[in-house]
Amino acid sequence: MVSKDLKIEIRPIPGRHDIKKFSDNLEYFSQSTVIAPFVNPVSLRYETGLSEEDIKYLKEQGCPYDLDNVYQKGVAHKFWESPIVKVELKNTPIFLFPGRSMVDFIKWKYLLVNNYIYKSEAEMKSGTKPQATHYIYDESEETSIKAAELEKRNNLIRKVSELSLKRKRDIVLIIENESTENKNEDYLTVKLDQMLKDKEKTKRLETLLNEKVKDVALAAEIKLAIQKNVLQRTKQGIFYFETNLGFSEEDVKEFLSEKDNQEIYLNIKSKIN
Repeated sequence: MVSKDLKIEIRPIPGRHDIKKFSDNLEYFSQSTVIAPFVNPVSLRYETGLSEEDIKYLKEQGCPYDLDNVYQKGVAHKFWESPIVKVELKNTPIFLFPGRSMVDFIKWKYLLVNNYIYKSEAEMKSGTKPQATHYIYDESEETSIKAAELEKRNNLIRKVSELSLKRKRDIVLIIENESTENKNEDYLTVKLDQMLKDKEKTKRLETLLNEKVKDVALAAEIKLAIQKNVLQRTKQGIFYFETNLGFSEEDVKEFLSEKDNQEIYLNIKSKIN
């Protein structure tokens, strides 16, 4: 069921090494950094994380411990409240070997459902457990995540490389607010590569690649028209002579897309080309 080579690493979340200073809600840890399965106040059962299949597996392995998860008020559970099952949260990584140790297997399972530990690095990035101080690092999962990210980046690079010269210019103009009319394709390649190294710019790039070509071209034309003072940006909005085209560039884009405003659009276009 579990590989003997499985190694679980429990790491402190960067910047959250001191549990007592991290959260006012962690009063339980005021004297200790040791945790064990908590009792669900609704079901009155220990949150062990063990499934029926897990319990069956442990019994087949000759588990000598009482795995019953029912909580009895005033009565300490012989196993779930014993020192053997507790885990001390340290400021350095902790290692468990679930395939070699029955106790490590049990600890791993309840740590996966514990509120103070993220079950993976991906879950940690989601920020869904504000009380968490540690996370479980799985090397195989991390490798898979990095491989997926690499594949995504390579696909994005391929899409960018297949763009026409004009489309590349439009994208650089929109994201960087830089006109590259007099720049060659090598310059554009470098600019786009720089964007791919910036998280926020990469997101914007992905969005633009999924938009219609004509919509991206229009957005770029509006940027260029503002740069060349064909359109005037004021506190009241963006104007073409006395005509207010909208407050934002997106408003102008909608205005110039309307059928009744094509004459204004063509006039603007003739002045920037």
